[in-house]
Amino acid sequence: MTKLYHHYRRFNDGLERVLLALASFIVAIVVLLPFASFTVRALTGEGYSFLVETAPQLVPWMVFPVLGILLRRDSHIAVDVLPHFLSGARLRTLRIVVLVICLIVTLMIGIFGISTTSFYAKLGQLSTTEIEFPLWYLYVSYPVGFLLAANFCLESLMGEWCGERVRVAGEQL
Repeated sequence: MTKLYHHYRRFNDGLERVLLALASFIVAIVVLLPFASFTVRALTGEGYSFLVETAPQLVPWMVFPVLGILLRRDSHIAVDVLPHFLSGARLRTLRIVVLVICLIVTLMIGIFGISTTSFYAKLGQLSTTEIEFPLWYLYVSYPVGFLLAANFCLESLMGEWCGERVRVAGEQL
């Protein structure tokens, strides 16, 4: 299982780099679109609302796919009381229990997100912006993000189970 964990970890290292690059690209677009809107309005006197409306619509695609990365790096917000009182096998057991719960919950939300997104796709609603597109394109970020989080959670669980879970910087937990 240790060898499988290391291969899985290397795969997720690459996936993490791709997701962070995608999130960085989306951040750049979110920052540049209002500036482009201002520039177009200042130069031509015409305003295009899609330049302003697109930025908030991209935020879910920036946030949800990187949820799992926060869990993987232990960078999530947490109120940790018990780890201060536990050590050794008890602390490891606590981490395994927490990771199992996180895995189950992220899978449930991801599966629910798939059914919800397919429901919205069947409705066929379109955006009310200048550039029309199906609204379900926005909602796909939820199941994608939570299923990616489940993937990273499974990796963390495997590492904890093997006793080889490491932080991204290489520091042992």
